[in-house]
Amino acid sequence: MYHLKIFMESFLSLFAIMRLAGMSTKNPVSVIAFLIILYILVQLHSDKVEGHVAPGDMTLATILSVLFTIFTLSARYPVILGGMTSTLFCAGILLLTGVGLLITYYYLIIWFLQSASTLKVTGNGYSYAWIPWLAALICLICWLPYFLYEYPGVMTPDSINQYAQVIGAYDLSNHHSVIHTALIGIFYNMGIAISGSAHTGIALYTAAQMLFMALTAGYVVRTLQKANAAMPVLVVTICFYALVPYNGAYAVTIWKDIPFAGCMTLFAAALVRFLLRGSFAASTDSIPKLRVSEYFTLIIPYVLSGTLLCLFRTNGWYAFAVSVPFIVAAYRKWFKVMLPVHLVIILLVLFVRYPVMHVYEIPQADFVESLSIPVQQIARVIVNGESLSEKEAAFVGQIMDLQQVSAAYQPDVSDNIKNLIRKTGNEYLEANKGEFMKQWFSIGIRHPKAYFDAYVDQTNGYWYPDVSYSVGLADGIYPNTFGLTWQPLIRGNAIAKIKEIIFKLPEMIPLYGLLWSMGFIFWLVLLAAALCLRMGRPANALVCLPFILLIATLCIATPVATEFRYAYAAFYALPLLVLSPFLHADRLNR
Repeated sequence: MYHLKIFMESFLSLFAIMRLAGMSTKNPVSVIAFLIILYILVQLHSDKVEGHVAPGDMTLATILSVLFTIFTLSARYPVILGGMTSTLFCAGILLLTGVGLLITYYYLIIWFLQSASTLKVTGNGYSYAWIPWLAALICLICWLPYFLYEYPGVMTPDSINQYAQVIGAYDLSNHHSVIHTALIGIFYNMGIAISGSAHTGIALYTAAQMLFMALTAGYVVRTLQKANAAMPVLVVTICFYALVPYNGAYAVTIWKDIPFAGCMTLFAAALVRFLLRGSFAASTDSIPKLRVSEYFTLIIPYVLSGTLLCLFRTNGWYAFAVSVPFIVAAYRKWFKVMLPVHLVIILLVLFVRYPVMHVYEIPQADFVESLSIPVQQIARVIVNGESLSEKEAAFVGQIMDLQQVSAAYQPDVSDNIKNLIRKTGNEYLEANKGEFMKQWFSIGIRHPKAYFDAYVDQTNGYWYPDVSYSVGLADGIYPNTFGLTWQPLIRGNAIAKIKEIIFKLPEMIPLYGLLWSMGFIFWLVLLAAALCLRMGRPANALVCLPFILLIATLCIATPVATEFRYAYAAFYALPLLVLSPFLHADRLNR
């Protein structure tokens, strides 16, 4: 029975992998794959492995394997079914594939939890205070070609909209963070004062953003030094920030998402520093008092980054708000410090979001902006030609022109449908929010598959690794009516070709491409959080929590299925997230 069990598990794993890859049953590679899987499962069932399974391993592996299986089936079921139409056959294929995936993911996660928990990434580190400054300088040097090529900075329609608000051509709006717009305005006015040129002001903002992101990278390096990270870890971290192309490209792109990513990373690094002080629930009773220097290196960065990440993006506020109770509870032994710190952040955010916005009459994003997924689901039903009841059709007809839905609908972008609503039905929608939710639910009950397909197409880039999209290809300043033009300081076909090649490499190099996958990073953060729990360090998992919640908010209300910048914060904080399970307070920070 034991050998039969391993054989059946191997067969089901092979079945799932072949369906997922679209591999023919006659492909001889299937024999090789089966033997490899059989060998791996035999090793994983050995006493050497099973004897080291921790009590929580099976629970963590079960939860994550179920999640990963659901993600995989949801994203790839058309490939798995291969054009089958029989309901019985489809159900059978999906069931067998699901079981095979569950087995595969379960044993892989068990192996990961056991193997990763034995890694040692600390010890023999260098505490020299100049290393973080060197890291920031290396980043700036490596990013300089991007700045010179994209001078004065990359500006897409979103950036240009904010610029128009700065110069007064458009009314102020918090659709794009008004705080970020104000920052652009500060440097714009400096540029006008210095040279009378808007391009100088934009370049000053871009340079300031580069400096902030580089210093944030240095702060991460210094934090890892305080955790006594090994020198190779520090080197890899510096190389990641300085050499991975999207960091350079985004450092010179004028989007709120870039400083937002820096703020979330800074916040996570400061949280790690709290962890290293031993000021959490599982630590010793003796908690060292704050040194004067720590008000500048810990408290101020934590409060500033926490406030700005809430103000730069609405989902940053949601991720922070949900995380706070867990953080305060975990650090309850340092309640007298942690509670006031978080209250200050919350009060600052609420003060800006309500009294300040009200006084200056700054409008917020409209209601339809939060309905990206529901309106896409309704549109999908209409595009598929599926029926609506008279009441449903009458209501939907009030908020959008039903005749234009098919031409406007894009499966992975909701802007066209939202703009269709804004043309004629926005006021009606604002006045009938409850009725909208009722009709949305009613339509979904009768057309669940259309809703499911629309949801997958709208969000799959954030929760499934193998989704194709472009990153960092925006160049210069997009066409506009405000006299802004792209003015590269280095140019030529050779430069353009080099950039094209380095941004195509992820599509050609195995493993490296995973560093560009939002879905893979999400899975990796979930695994890191699970590893923290497996190693008995729940406070460490809090470093991952805001980023998990950030991705979760994108899965609830993203306007675009594969917008890398929306999840960029998880990439910029990647060194901290990956190393979070291995950082612990066995000594005071240096």
